[in-house]
Amino acid sequence: MNGSHLVKISRRRGTKYTFTIKRNITIVRGDSGTGKTTLFDMVADYMRTGEQSGVSLQCDCPCVALTDYDWRNQLSSVHDSIVFVDEGLKEIHSDEFAHHVLYSSNYFVLISRADFPNLPYSVDEIYKIKTSGKYHSFVPVYQDRGNHRYAISRSAPKQDFSILLCEDSKSGFQFFKRHFADSELTCTSAMTNSAILGWLDQHLDDRVFVVADGAAFGCYADRVLKLQDIHRDAVTVCLPESFEWLLLSSGVISGLDVKTVLETPEAVVNSEKFKSWEDFFYKYLRDKTGNSVFRYDKDCIPEAFCRGSNSAKVMALIACRNVR
Repeated sequence: MNGSHLVKISRRRGTKYTFTIKRNITIVRGDSGTGKTTLFDMVADYMRTGEQSGVSLQCDCPCVALTDYDWRNQLSSVHDSIVFVDEGLKEIHSDEFAHHVLYSSNYFVLISRADFPNLPYSVDEIYKIKTSGKYHSFVPVYQDRGNHRYAISRSAPKQDFSILLCEDSKSGFQFFKRHFADSELTCTSAMTNSAILGWLDQHLDDRVFVVADGAAFGCYADRVLKLQDIHRDAVTVCLPESFEWLLLSSGVISGLDVKTVLETPEAVVNSEKFKSWEDFFYKYLRDKTGNSVFRYDKDCIPEAFCRGSNSAKVMALIACRNVR
């Protein structure tokens, strides 16, 4: 399944929801009483008895509410649909359930206040429900404050950074280390995205610019951004879609038409084939550069990307103070 899907669901003379789903995993959060369970119940009511339930549902693909008692059998017969799952499902955080999500032709809307450490979901696809009278919509929990810097509060770093922290030691880290080789900025790696929070906790006296792949950072965003909010003069978090997305967006690969892929990736990313947009952009970049000097290898950054003007074009997309 791919594409962007507008969902309109309403109860006769009552609650109305309007939102768009465009990735394989969407997270809906919120405290009790914010409309999460009502949304799920409306989808479930419509699924059981259609418009006789008093619910109207409009979407260009089927919408399904996954029930607790027989969810495995349900999923085995559901394809190319938007599947709504409430946190009341006992196995919603299990590895078995995660496997079904990752190897499915469906899109999933997971309604839960807890994180999903076994799923790669985007920082941009975590929503809360905004209510205005009887009208409800999804609004992002986390905002891009410019150049892919995410923060809970609107604030700009007031000092230069001493450390650039990457989530691993692969091509992205190698690129940044090469770029800042002659500067006072130190590049280091947390080794995994799950280790970034712990690393920051141990380096609160440093001024750190964090770069991680936003496409798979959703699980860690809340805790990392809350820490940043407390130490906003010391920590800045930058979450571009992925490092491969940065390379493609920089325009350094001449003759490569990537406009459609970058502007509307949902139109080409098949949820059954790619676990996340990060996965897609890696494979797309690798395939498109296979016979050129930019031939991409996730474990070893090609020299062509690191040359002066090319390197500068990539850095311009996330530039902040002395990180440029």
